[in-house]
Amino acid sequence: MGLGEFLSLLCALLWAFAVIFYKKAGDHFSAYEMNLFKSTLVFLLMIPTVLLTDGFSIPVMSHYQFWIILISGFIGIMLADFFYLRALQLIGASLTGITGSLYSPFVVGLSLLFLGEHLSSWQYVGMILVIGGVILVGYRKKSLTIEHPPIRGFIYATLAVFFTALGIVIIKPVSNELPFFWIILLRSFGGYITMVMYGIIMRKPLSVFHVINAKGGGWLILGAFIGQYLSMMIWVAGYKYTSASIASILNETASIFILILSWLLLNEQLTRRKILAVSYTHLTLPTNRE
Repeated sequence: MGLGEFLSLLCALLWAFAVIFYKKAGDHFSAYEMNLFKSTLVFLLMIPTVLLTDGFSIPVMSHYQFWIILISGFIGIMLADFFYLRALQLIGASLTGITGSLYSPFVVGLSLLFLGEHLSSWQYVGMILVIGGVILVGYRKKSLTIEHPPIRGFIYATLAVFFTALGIVIIKPVSNELPFFWIILLRSFGGYITMVMYGIIMRKPLSVFHVINAKGGGWLILGAFIGQYLSMMIWVAGYKYTSASIASILNETASIFILILSWLLLNEQLTRRKILAVSYTHLTLPTNRE
């Protein structure tokens, strides 16, 4: 195993741990509080990161590039993470993690729609198979879920994956034109400022740092730092040292890690249906790429 492959697997493992931490924090905070704190912390951490990696020079960008990155932050951070955190509270980590397998077919489908990319017949087959695998685990007895019935949680999880994919696809045209960490900084700002605007409109408290000393605050800090900041750095390094197709497939092993960790650390049931679904969806991943 090369360095790139190792880093891509490490990224998936770190995200899986972050999901567990978010699930534990979700017992004490609302999805709004968690997302606002996470967005604030990551945005603040990205400022010195950009200065260390790219210096003080602000890259030249068009108004279109600037706004599309901000919109990507709104879609991929404010909306996607909000729905994901809420899904964790409703259906648990393992089921939310398995729903994450929809990311690949969503990216493929949205790339066809927005970027005009052509799909092979195997990619169409792969999309259908992955969706079938998620439906397999979603069609389950209510006694095995946190919410009764679990349909609302699955809808939130699916929306989270869809908005994550959409947020990535719409900035793909500008991703090679600007420094990567500046893109992340602006995306983080887009997610943060729209969370603040949501809080103002909904008349919710905008204070975030009270969670540090609150019960469950440590889990939230760990989830935000490991899941949104540290794993992102390792994700970038993984793509640097191996091919994009291999890195992306290895990244999606996160759902396997989530399934195992949720069983070990959260006492969520490890059923044959879950094992079958996660195995089924991962066997189809290569067919989603050319």
